[in-house]
Amino acid sequence: MHEPDVPSDVFHSKREDEPDHFTAVCYADDNIMYTGTNEGVLLAWDTQQNKCFIHWKADSAEIDVLVCGQDRLITGGYSGSLKLWSVAGIPNIKKQGENYRMNSDSLVMEDEMTVDGAVVSACFDDILQTGIVGTTVGTLWYINWSERTSIRLVSGHTQQVMSVVFSATDDKYFATCGSDGVLHLWTTDNLEHLQFQVLGQSCNCIAFCPVPQITATTSIINQGQTVATVHPQSTPDKRDLINQTHCVAGYSDGTVRMFDLGRVEMIMKMQPHAASVDHIAFSPDGRVILSGASDGIIAISNPSTGLTVRLLNDHKGAPITDLHSTLRDQQYSFSGPMLWMAASKDSRVSIWSAKWSQDFCELVDWLSFPTPSIAPDGKALRRGDPAQYDRLPPSLIRFSPSDPDIVIFTGYAMQRAVQFYSLSQRKVVRTAALTQWATSMDISPKGNLIALGTQERLVQLMDYDEGRFQDFIGHCDSVSRVCFSPSGKLLYTASNMAVLAWNVLV
Repeated sequence: MHEPDVPSDVFHSKREDEPDHFTAVCYADDNIMYTGTNEGVLLAWDTQQNKCFIHWKADSAEIDVLVCGQDRLITGGYSGSLKLWSVAGIPNIKKQGENYRMNSDSLVMEDEMTVDGAVVSACFDDILQTGIVGTTVGTLWYINWSERTSIRLVSGHTQQVMSVVFSATDDKYFATCGSDGVLHLWTTDNLEHLQFQVLGQSCNCIAFCPVPQITATTSIINQGQTVATVHPQSTPDKRDLINQTHCVAGYSDGTVRMFDLGRVEMIMKMQPHAASVDHIAFSPDGRVILSGASDGIIAISNPSTGLTVRLLNDHKGAPITDLHSTLRDQQYSFSGPMLWMAASKDSRVSIWSAKWSQDFCELVDWLSFPTPSIAPDGKALRRGDPAQYDRLPPSLIRFSPSDPDIVIFTGYAMQRAVQFYSLSQRKVVRTAALTQWATSMDISPKGNLIALGTQERLVQLMDYDEGRFQDFIGHCDSVSRVCFSPSGKLLYTASNMAVLAWNVLV
């Protein structure tokens, strides 16, 4: 083993507690070795003479990756910059036996590309023409120097996952969004995906445009003879402006953006809120977008024009924590065929009846669940202080898919429980006790299971009828989102930057 001398002008750390050091190494032909430093300096060594014969400033930050071959050298590191060097003249410089800074045309930087994070790994072909590069932000890039192209192959969220939503049609697609401002659309089978990013903003919520329900043609029969034929109501022309390939997302700057997933582009930007948009949903017929903000304001917007048609202040002052909508049979005594509801952090729920084709929307019920005077951490709550809401678990709501009369609620109340509220009786008809406060909730489309996420990293599956539940462990942090697929056969859960997929076998 030999320990060669390092040129004195290579290391010049300004702080004794942060010494300079070597961070990457690569062996080439002709007994040459390349090393990189945390200051972006690249050194070439003669392994026979055990000395550095040339060094130069190759990057502005730490060099973490070196790949060499065929008279070429690739450097990458903390700056996110990939550089391709022609080092064909390096062997001739070595023969001179001198130690000096590079000032010769024998060393040329041929090309440079920038990726979205610090480069930590790379693998290229023998001639260093094409390869794959990995970054600290969880992305993989395909690099082609001859075509000068870089294509992002795989990426994940670099910050908290804020929402997970399945497409309305089947289990094939799902979307995630995060506080890094990125919206991902994934396929469930092979995780192929596309993404949209808004820099400097958190993407808090997503909703897919619903599949319109086609009403079948019916006949009115009198004494065995058809006396009239009822045709489905025609769709307004404006409805053609949105379709199943559209989705909307809410952002921390109060904007709502609509994306066309088929054309992979943003097609509309709306500003219905002055505060962060935390929850969003389409009406079942797709005619309006419901969005709830951190200041408690609910906006109703037209997805065709982008205009805000109504603002609701009923929850003002308490952040909106959930939105849900459904269709209801005409046997229920509501003025409109659609019901939607909103929940806020103060354990209040508003239930609304609507017929959006006639611009009709009215409040039909208001639920206020009593809350303790102390927070879950045991400290007293200061009434009227909006900052106190950050200490409380969210209020979560769902319409029951198996029982049209039931609304399911869980939130900060006098006891940890899932409460089942009857719309016709206007009271809680039963409760199911919980062991922890829920941070997220969803109900299977089959109506047999309720999924819950907790601060204690647990995913809980509760039997809808019996109230019995089972805990599942898989996450390393609080479970922020749970979401069933349209078939009920898959459950996706999110915690911090991770999303887990579960097979539901019951």
